[in-house]
Amino acid sequence: MKYEQLNKKGWVIALIFIILSGLIIQWRYMSEFPSYIHAWSQADRYALALGFVNNDLDLLHPETFIYNKQFPHKWNHPYDNTITSVDFPILEYFVAIVMKITGLTSPFIFRICSLLVAFIGMFFLYKLTFLITKDWIRSMLLVAIAMTSPVYAYYFNGFIPSIPAFTFMLIAYYCYFKYLTNNEVKEFNVAILFCTLSMLTRSSFAVAYIAILCFEFLRILKKESSFINKIVPLSISFVLILSYYFWNRHLANENGTLFLGDLMLADNWEDFVYRITKAKDNWKLHYFTNRHYWIFALVIVSAIFCGVFNFIKKKKENVVERNNVGISLWWLCGILFLGNICFLIAMVRQFPDHDYYFIDTFFLPILLLMILTLNVLPKIVNFKQVVFPMALLLFFIVFMIKDVNKMQVERRAWWWGKDSERTINNYQGSEQFLDSLNISKDAKILALFAYPQNTPFILMNRKGFTEMNDREENVKIKLDFDYDYLVIENELYKEKSEMLTSLQYIADNGKIMIFFKK
Repeated sequence: MKYEQLNKKGWVIALIFIILSGLIIQWRYMSEFPSYIHAWSQADRYALALGFVNNDLDLLHPETFIYNKQFPHKWNHPYDNTITSVDFPILEYFVAIVMKITGLTSPFIFRICSLLVAFIGMFFLYKLTFLITKDWIRSMLLVAIAMTSPVYAYYFNGFIPSIPAFTFMLIAYYCYFKYLTNNEVKEFNVAILFCTLSMLTRSSFAVAYIAILCFEFLRILKKESSFINKIVPLSISFVLILSYYFWNRHLANENGTLFLGDLMLADNWEDFVYRITKAKDNWKLHYFTNRHYWIFALVIVSAIFCGVFNFIKKKKENVVERNNVGISLWWLCGILFLGNICFLIAMVRQFPDHDYYFIDTFFLPILLLMILTLNVLPKIVNFKQVVFPMALLLFFIVFMIKDVNKMQVERRAWWWGKDSERTINNYQGSEQFLDSLNISKDAKILALFAYPQNTPFILMNRKGFTEMNDREENVKIKLDFDYDYLVIENELYKEKSEMLTSLQYIADNGKIMIFFKK
C-alpha cells in the first residue's frame, strides 16, 4: 500500500483511536454521579434531563427540582413551579428521550450520550485538520492533544453543555472550510445550521459563529462570495436564535432561573488583571499539561524554521504558492481570538472559578492555530519519511494519556468533592426511605445545607426548596416557605440545631433527618 493510500484511510485509524483512547480515559467514571469540580452546574444539567422525563418531554418548559431559583431573587422567592430559563437544552432533551426509551435514569445514560457526542466532535476535528494539512499523522496528533486536555477530558463524558456546543461548532467549521474549498453553498448552509445549534446550546459560542459571519462578510466585500444565496439560511438561523432568546427571557421573567444570564465585568483594570492571574494560577495545568506546552513549543519552533527555510527557497526559485484555505484560517483565527478577548472582558469574573469557560472560548482558536502551525511542517510523501513522525506520535500519545489519567484522579481529590460527595453519600437511598414513611412524591421538601442544590432532590426523587448557605437570616426566610417536610443531614443537624427549634422530629435513617413544622 502506498503512503497516499494509507493517508486516505487514516480516518479509520483516527476513529478507532478516538473510541479506544476515550474509553481508556473515561470508562471508570461512566457511572459517577455529578460531583467534584463544578458539581453544582453538572447536577443542574442532570436535573434538567430528569425534568424532561418527568414533564413528558415538554421541550419549551425545561425544569429541575427547585422551586426557589437563584436569579433574580437569590433563592429567597418561592415560585409555584420548577421551570427555569436555560440555553437551548438539546443534549439534556436527547438524554431524556433515551431515558424514556430505556426506562433508565442513572448518570450512566447522560454520560454515555455525552461521550458519543464528544466522539463525533473529535472525529470532525480530525477531518478539519486533515482538510487543511492533508496528513493523517498531524491530524491524529491534534486530536490526541484535544482529547488529553485535562479540562476537556473531565467534561468529555460529563454534563456541561460546552461539550455538545463545541462539537457542533467543530462540525460547523469543518463544513465552512469545505465550503471555502469547493464553493458549494450546501456546505455553507450546513455550517450555519451547526453554528446555530452551537450558539443555542451555549450562548458563549456566539463568538465562533460571529467570526464566521465576519469573515464571510469580508469575502463578500472582496467579491469572493455572494450574499444572495446566503439570505435564506442566515434568516432562518437568526429567527431561531432570536425566537429562543425571547422565549428564554419570558421563562426567566415568569419563573426565575438557576442559570447566569448577566455580564460579569471586572470592577477596574486592577481587578481584571487579578482575575486573569487567578484563572491562570488555578487552571493553567488543567487547560493543558506541561507535556502539551512542550509539544506546542516544539511544533512552533519547528514550524518557524521550516517556514523561514521554505520562504528563502521559494524566493530564490521565484516561486509563488498560495493556500487560500490556509490563509483563510489565519484570518478567521485572528477574528476568533479578538472576539474571545472581548468575551473574556465581558465575563472575566467567571474565569477564575469556571474552568469550562476555556472550552467555550480559547480552546477552538488554539486548536485552529495548531492546525496552521502543523501545516507549515514538511509533507510526508512515503513510508521512509513516516517512521520518525509515527514513533514520535505514539510516544506523545502514550504519555499524554498517562498524564490526563493522572489529572483525572487529581480533579477528583477530596477537597474538590468534600461537600458534594458528603451530600451524595448521605442522600443515597433517601427515595426509598421517604417512601417507607409514606411521604408523597408530590410533597414539597425543604433541604437544608445540601450541596449542590439539585443533588438531594434528584436522589429523593422529589421537588422542593433549597438553602445551601448556613447564614441564619437566609435560613429563617426558607423556614417560612410553604413546605411539607424539612430534610437535613444528621452530621449537619448537630452543628445547626439551634436554628431549627421550631421543627418537630419525625424520623431518620442515620444519614438524614426528617422534620415537620410545629
